[in-house]
Amino acid sequence: MIVATTLLLGSASSLNPQSPAPKTALGFDTWAEASALGVPGDYGFDPLNFAASDLFLSSAENKNRDSVAVLKDYRDAEIRHGRLAMLAALAWPVQELAGPYVARLANQVFGVSGLSDILTETSGRSPSVLNGGLEHVGGFVLCVAGLISALDLAALDRQKKEGDAYVPGNYGFDPLRLMQGATAEQWHDMQTKEVNNGRLAMVALTAYVAEEAISQAPITEITPGLFTPIIYQPWFYHQMDSAFEVASAAQRISGDEVNRFLDAIPK
Repeated sequence: MIVATTLLLGSASSLNPQSPAPKTALGFDTWAEASALGVPGDYGFDPLNFAASDLFLSSAENKNRDSVAVLKDYRDAEIRHGRLAMLAALAWPVQELAGPYVARLANQVFGVSGLSDILTETSGRSPSVLNGGLEHVGGFVLCVAGLISALDLAALDRQKKEGDAYVPGNYGFDPLRLMQGATAEQWHDMQTKEVNNGRLAMVALTAYVAEEAISQAPITEITPGLFTPIIYQPWFYHQMDSAFEVASAAQRISGDEVNRFLDAIPK
């Protein structure tokens, strides 16, 4: 994932094709027109010059592939890895937070102890190659691998059909129609945000794996401040106490005053 992040960070802005491409559902001349604004997420950082090297399997058949085609393959791979990383970066801590409650429910209501066995083996950490526990979720892992493979095949098929008009990361899935009729500028801005968030997610996920492997503790326990609701944060309690302390003190009434008040009530 980190390699995929590095590949598109730089040396890409000079690889913009000038030939027009067919219109697509995005509403503009796709890669050609959008790339005229600069490749999204290109910050000129590519110290190993990966973007100029064709490391894909297709290079075995064609050693002289067009540099634009190579760049689009790298961008497509980066977007796919970034999307998976964003999902994983969210799911990783969520399952560590929810796992104990789900395991308790499964034990008490359904009499199933499988999830408890996983939590015991991993010490509350998410199952992974380094944390262990994957043998208990082999079916799920195979299903995820199958879905990823299907996505890869769909991307290759779409790329083959659209040819030069293919936009990396565009698989025709936009149920909320967020990019329907988007201009080149809007597409460029949206993909820049997606690429940057994907890169951040890939780095965060790598940090999850490394920290849990070294500390042997869940990421939610290593950095509780990131995963604890604000109302349970000590500083929030202190802030609320300080803000309402004066009002509370003004409203407090001593026992003697209460007795005098009760004695003054006509009987």
